[in-house]
Amino acid sequence: MHDAGRPRQPRQVPGMATSTARFSRARLLAFAAGTLGAATLPARVLGQTGGTPIRIGTVAADSYAEPYYAADTGAFTKAGLDADTTTFNNGAVLAAACAGGTIDVGCGDIVSITNAIAHGVPFVVIAGGGLSTGTALTTVLCVAKNSPLKSAKDLEGQAIGVVSLVSLSSAAVKAWLDENGVDIAKVRIVEIPFPQMAGALDRGAVAAALITEPSLSAAGPDVRVFAKPYDSVAKQFISGYWFTTRAWLAANGESAKRFVGAIYDTARWANAHQDDSLRILVKYTKLDLERARSMNRSLYATSLEPRLMQPVLNVAAKYKAIEKPFSAGDLIAKGF
Repeated sequence: MHDAGRPRQPRQVPGMATSTARFSRARLLAFAAGTLGAATLPARVLGQTGGTPIRIGTVAADSYAEPYYAADTGAFTKAGLDADTTTFNNGAVLAAACAGGTIDVGCGDIVSITNAIAHGVPFVVIAGGGLSTGTALTTVLCVAKNSPLKSAKDLEGQAIGVVSLVSLSSAAVKAWLDENGVDIAKVRIVEIPFPQMAGALDRGAVAAALITEPSLSAAGPDVRVFAKPYDSVAKQFISGYWFTTRAWLAANGESAKRFVGAIYDTARWANAHQDDSLRILVKYTKLDLERARSMNRSLYATSLEPRLMQPVLNVAAKYKAIEKPFSAGDLIAKGF
């Protein structure tokens, strides 16, 4: 039995590699019903807090860590929610879980969410998550510590690892390559879960990888920072988004509003208490505390502003991570 209001120890759900830059509704639902069917959540224990059960999906990254903080600080309990959190390898798998009903709400990047919406999956955004500011280097392009690479052009003919092929990460890397005069057609983008990126660099499986915290700090001196691709998107934007299906929102509107309130309360707390949140992050990611003390910490959005969403959608459309341009306001649930 798990402690009421506290997420289980991060439960990893296998990643899903893909060679295409498109989702389809059938693919999402089939994957959710198939691959995830063997890795569904354990049976819940209800009624321990008297709260409303809610199943949450996130990714093991600092910018996606709000559910851990909300559970340990009591924000979910205060909001009347009995929350279960499952950790996924990347946003594509998380999106499949939400589409298939394995989780109720999840945090992902807007590219994956938008692609799903474009292909008929009824997702809707309800809150902002991680906030990229351009000053806190929480997501950076890294190479092995002894890599001979010196410039962006050196990456032609090489492979770059990103957490998902259809994502903010892949679009940002392409924008940065283009900005630096690289022929993108000569670079191979491959999918690797964050915790495996440092090893892939060390083995030479990829020449560079876009790594985020806490995996960046876990890699320590084994990697060196090579570039900041997110700056090629915008100096400030929302990097993670809380979303659900329209059907779940229609049936659970009050729970959704309480969840959003808890997430924004947690965001304000985490932005002001980074030492305290670090201890919680270390607890759930198993990162060494002393090494983690030097990591750059994420900030979190406390509202959902279209102007902080649109730059990502623009870059994604330009580099064909999404099929056509989208307006940020069209993706947000009414009243959120």
